[in-house]
Amino acid sequence: MSQEILLTVQSAATLNDFLRRELPKALQGQGAARADCVQGQNAACEKAALSNSKIRRLLFSGNVMVAPSPDRKASQAKDGGEKKASQAQNARGGFFVCKNPAFILKKNARVKVLYDQEKFFYERPNDDIKFELDESRVLYEDEAIIVVNKPPRFPTEPTFVQDRDNLRAAVIRYLHKKIGLDKNPPYCGVVHRLDRDTSGVILFSKQRAANAALFKAFDSSEAGDAGEERAAKKIYVAVCEPAGSYGLANGSGAAIDFKPKSAGAGLRLANNLRVGDNFSVQNYLGRVSLKSQAAKWGFVPKEKGGKFARTDFKVLDEKDGRLFVQAELFTGRTHQIRVHLSQRGLPILGDQLYGGRAVERIFLHALSLELPHPVSGELLRFEAPLPPEFAAAQS
Repeated sequence: MSQEILLTVQSAATLNDFLRRELPKALQGQGAARADCVQGQNAACEKAALSNSKIRRLLFSGNVMVAPSPDRKASQAKDGGEKKASQAQNARGGFFVCKNPAFILKKNARVKVLYDQEKFFYERPNDDIKFELDESRVLYEDEAIIVVNKPPRFPTEPTFVQDRDNLRAAVIRYLHKKIGLDKNPPYCGVVHRLDRDTSGVILFSKQRAANAALFKAFDSSEAGDAGEERAAKKIYVAVCEPAGSYGLANGSGAAIDFKPKSAGAGLRLANNLRVGDNFSVQNYLGRVSLKSQAAKWGFVPKEKGGKFARTDFKVLDEKDGRLFVQAELFTGRTHQIRVHLSQRGLPILGDQLYGGRAVERIFLHALSLELPHPVSGELLRFEAPLPPEFAAAQS
């Protein structure tokens, strides 16, 4: 049950800092503390209430409104505040919805919060694995780079959730032990990313001097309908459970290049495919979800900010209706393989965000990476074997 909390600003502050400081006081004053905040646990509850993730959840969901102080209203057009059009559209008794954590509140401004206690304190269970990098997971290392076989259910880099472990941190711990813990922590640069549930080959830089060449190898900014391919070649393997061509029927904007083999190549599988068939999906991708929701990408026209994306696929095998598909990235957009397979009517097993059936993980694995060495220019290729669960899915 939502309640309305009205706060008045006593001294200038950012909206984020003001809410973290004043909202817990207001909640305690209204008797809104959680039932489990008993004696001896109040400090932990207060810390949870102050987390950045919870404040951002309130902001991005549109549950925070601001009525600027009189002097703020007069100078708003000059000091870079919220646009007048947005105020007029969202005005509620002088208040406007504000989703900017860095918005500057001046003295005497008022802040209205629509607060739902149950939702505010709810945290989705974190089922990240515990992981420490060791030599068995290191595919290659020299003075400039380190290449790792990433496990699934483990983030690549830090998230908004404080103290959440991640692969970059694990790589730093591994390198730190090698050089000696009495030394300063070593440098570790994130060059490209794998989604939390995606396993396989991932590269980090060990020298800032190597970053320029590595970023250039992975760059997709110049890719277009007739653009050049990236220097970095990435091949993935996905396990898909066909769901029909619903993505295309709903206007995904995808251009399908389907190249069937000869009639004797084998039985037709889902979506008119055979083992050995090649097909491509190319379109323009962008974020299609609200900032307050799980990040989801889909077709966005070029003129509205969509970025060109192309993936080349090959059907490797079929077992009990599941297709084992190889994906080669021509570009490197967020969720690209997941979106393109879903648009082709082949959602990845476990990828609920894009229509896949819920299982223990998303069955997407970065099988290989090929690129020129950032210092020597030598062409290198790294490969991470398929995880055991992929073999189990095929048996």
